[in-house]
Amino acid sequence: MFVIEVLTIVVLASAAFAATNLDNLVLLAALYSRYEQRPAWVIFGYFAGMLIIGGVSLAMGKASELMPITYLGFLGIIPILIGITALVNVFRGITPLGGTDERRLDSNLAVFTATLMTQLSNGADTIVTFSILIADTVNSADHWIGLSFILMLCVLASAAYYSLRHQWLSGVLERYGHVVTPFILISVGLYVLANTATDMMPG
Repeated sequence: MFVIEVLTIVVLASAAFAATNLDNLVLLAALYSRYEQRPAWVIFGYFAGMLIIGGVSLAMGKASELMPITYLGFLGIIPILIGITALVNVFRGITPLGGTDERRLDSNLAVFTATLMTQLSNGADTIVTFSILIADTVNSADHWIGLSFILMLCVLASAAYYSLRHQWLSGVLERYGHVVTPFILISVGLYVLANTATDMMPG
């Protein structure tokens, strides 16, 4: 793969991760704040949840490759529809953020489980987007997608912790994150629909 192709897939995968996890970022910051005495168990739960999501995305992406190559690109319609739906919700004033259990948890395992389940319950859009991206790209691009996933996982975990001490960041994410997300998802869908150098479409 050429450098420009690698950069394209890394930027796209990173943007896709950010777009589908901005709500999880805000929820993670809330969990950090609520369980400030057990930050390690929050981060363990977050990484476990996201790695499960990544594994499911990879499995679904590889399974999708069993489809006829000619039709793989049309999977891009799905993130476009998700993006359009999210955009409609923005205009209707509906935000995607869910709540977290208001009860304080008294054990490390309970904090881990609460964080894990919070991430998994909000991971459907990430699974759909990444499984489609993996299915549509050549195998040599998969490790760049995986690397981008892990890198953004670390970035968002750090950003959530950072936002506890810088409230302006939390405000920006809550105010504008759901507005940016639809456009990134639509861009991912258009990329999948396009016949690019990294996809599985026959040249």
